[in-house]
Amino acid sequence: MQSRIVAAALTLPVFAAMLWFAIPRGTWIRVLIAMAMIAAIYGGAVYLLSRVRIDIEPDGLIENGFFAHDRRIAAKRIASAVFIPVYRGQSLETTPQLFLLDASGELLVRMRGQYWSTADINAVASAFGAPVRTVDEPLTRAQLRVDYVDHLYWFERWPWVRVACLVGGIAALSLVLIVLLSSTTVD
Repeated sequence: MQSRIVAAALTLPVFAAMLWFAIPRGTWIRVLIAMAMIAAIYGGAVYLLSRVRIDIEPDGLIENGFFAHDRRIAAKRIASAVFIPVYRGQSLETTPQLFLLDASGELLVRMRGQYWSTADINAVASAFGAPVRTVDEPLTRAQLRVDYVDHLYWFERWPWVRVACLVGGIAALSLVLIVLLSSTTVD
């Protein structure tokens, strides 16, 4: 709920300013359509996020992720769990990360402390009696990339790609704003 309030607090002034500049130019309809599209995308993301869960059942886990739904993982496939405290950015605060692995070391499930409570992570780690290895010293994100690269998402493996996507997104948003606020009438 708090993140939704922050999103509204950040987007509403931007939309208000866009409308303020668009109304005299006669481009306010385009701005309203763009606002409706962004609200629909945001609503879809909120819906998908509200469905994320991991159900512990006697014979295994059912993971309902952001994009993947009802992914079943048999309990007999879970060979080990790795519990790693990871520093949050440049602070000394840590968040837990849990990796459930099969016998060959392949990642089955990952739980990050940004999204899951420590109690939820501990419940999944101990649900099936697999040995849990706890890394004693917290790792930085760079150390996590070196030591556990195969278990990370693509955008965590290569942080420069995330920066490039962010820069590209800002550039695309700037172009959209220019198009939305440009007058189509010739004087």
